[in-house]
Amino acid sequence: MKYFEKCLVPALVCLGLFLVFSLVSGNQKPYTATTFVMDTVATQTVYGRRGAEAASAVEDALRGMDARLSLYNGTGDIARLAQSAGSGEPVAVDPQTYALLEQSQALAAQTEGAFQLTVGPLTLAWGISGDTPRVPAQQEIDALLPLVDDAGLFLQDGTARLCTAGQAVDLGGVAKGAACDTAKALYTQYGISSALCWVGGSSIYAHGTKPDGSLWRIGFRDPAGDGHTSIASFEIRDAAFATSGGYERYFERDGVRYQHILDPQTGRPAQTDIVSIGILAESGLAADLWSTALFVQGKEKALAYFAAGGEGLLLDEAGNLYVSAALQSSFSRADGAGEQYQIIFL
Repeated sequence: MKYFEKCLVPALVCLGLFLVFSLVSGNQKPYTATTFVMDTVATQTVYGRRGAEAASAVEDALRGMDARLSLYNGTGDIARLAQSAGSGEPVAVDPQTYALLEQSQALAAQTEGAFQLTVGPLTLAWGISGDTPRVPAQQEIDALLPLVDDAGLFLQDGTARLCTAGQAVDLGGVAKGAACDTAKALYTQYGISSALCWVGGSSIYAHGTKPDGSLWRIGFRDPAGDGHTSIASFEIRDAAFATSGGYERYFERDGVRYQHILDPQTGRPAQTDIVSIGILAESGLAADLWSTALFVQGKEKALAYFAAGGEGLLLDEAGNLYVSAALQSSFSRADGAGEQYQIIFL
């Protein structure tokens, strides 16, 4: 089976089971589109007279983002930035890339080092997202850690520069969320009032309401299930929801599982007491970045984030599912699933 087919089938099954919503409302029929981009499957369900146009525009935009933001595309903005690291020469980047770097850098600065855009050297060393993952020697990790420093990323007048040779930016922790923001802008541009955009198994954007005026209902995956079940669901509109968990992508060596979310401070896969965390926000980029950062920081920091007004869900190692205030009114435990979890409303 080809790589695309192996990724596409599970993703479509996941989509059908995790998006708990009705696609039938009056005489309106949805336009659906699925494409492989950003090393995952992006699926859209768009209502309205210009639904097909909007979905096509989103697909084109996501392919453009993939080309610009991939660390592995030698002609893209991020790859060229890495190639010029330490040269002192600024790299002119696409205005959208520049805006994304600027927004991400500002948010990352609030995470106390748990999220670093310059984690690229570690990403490349571990290769967990590629076909040949490996466990780097501690000596190699120690040599790379000084390169992971966002203070060395300079942004000015549409250009970017990395101050030290060997540095590299990795936007994998925000790209899918940013893709949701791109979909939001294009749905608005095309006059769409009802749509869903699901980027991989981790980020979803709900645009407006369903055609009948009701809210979209989405699910929170059960990590202990078969990959197709949810612990619970809740309703959203005009918002993005991004999840992070060690079960999403990993490899095993000598009986040890290495998950893909790296801790920039240790240079190794994050050791955390969080099994899975989902963050709800108006911005997909913010939801994606905070779900990653809080997964690395752990339960105490995540609960503090919720106490300060952040919204989302958190599943810890003890089987407690914490639900933030704004989600409680529409929160519903999934029938026959996740019964072993203790629900705690914050």
